[in-house]
Amino acid sequence: MASSDLQIERCPEQDRAPAMEIVYRDLGRRMREALAKEAFADHRAGRVDLSGLWVARRGAGGKLVGAILTQALAGRATALWPPRTTAIWDRAEVAATLVRGTLEGLREGGVAIAQAVLHAAADPRGAADLARGGMPHVTDLIYLRRPTAAPPPSRPATVRFDWRGVDEAGDRALRDVLKATYAGSLDMPEIEGARSLDDVLEGHQGAPGHRPGLWRVGTVPGEPDAAAVLLMAATPGRDAWEVIYLGLTPAARGRGLGVQAVAHALELARPEAAAVELAVDARNTPAAKLYRATGFVPIDRRAVHLAVLSRRGGESAS
Repeated sequence: MASSDLQIERCPEQDRAPAMEIVYRDLGRRMREALAKEAFADHRAGRVDLSGLWVARRGAGGKLVGAILTQALAGRATALWPPRTTAIWDRAEVAATLVRGTLEGLREGGVAIAQAVLHAAADPRGAADLARGGMPHVTDLIYLRRPTAAPPPSRPATVRFDWRGVDEAGDRALRDVLKATYAGSLDMPEIEGARSLDDVLEGHQGAPGHRPGLWRVGTVPGEPDAAAVLLMAATPGRDAWEVIYLGLTPAARGRGLGVQAVAHALELARPEAAAVELAVDARNTPAAKLYRATGFVPIDRRAVHLAVLSRRGGESAS
């Protein structure tokens, strides 16, 4: 994982302090020190894993010239932050080499998907560094929010979902319906086939605030192919619950059943949360239209940089 005189490696424990100085080097000294101190405290408390630090070294002396922070996610995925470097004349090359070396190390470690979600306008250089290093900008995520107080407007329905918790519906039903919802999906098609269904479920279960009782399967009586999956999380310390996944099978689409799924999410959250939040791929026009029609409003927009590192797995998720 070397380029010219650069060596990329996972940061040894004894070098984490100077590496974190590089991670925060664009900030003022007091802010840099405060954030580094907080990061080490979070590491000791188990909230952050600083073993995800990677560094670039230069020359025979092994001088640290760059650092990048990664965070392992459930389901063979990893989040990355843009690289930072002390280099001047070849800054862009060092940053890109650091990203490439980190991705190679993650691939060797069995990671399937590496992703960075950032405000590109606030860090255009970081976004460019990620792209040059093998993590192109693939789409934007639009973050939406809606109060739970009132149900969404709906029209008279001739068919309705029968909702059951996963414990009642069974793991096999969850897997079958979830897999069917991926057909023709417009949400992040780049990761299709990258992970097994087990990986995907593990990733969803790793979401903060996961509660098994908030995973629901909806079926239309008499139509076994018309179904939906709704996965929610009760985000700790916040007034909003999150829809981490909502998918309809092809036979359930275009029939007003999406509005019913949103109404069910609001019904579940209403007793405990003031709002429901979710994120949608900016290219997913049908989903965006559904959420606008049911009262969601945008609250943020972030760029997604992605690298698919492996497409092996067990039962395919697509």
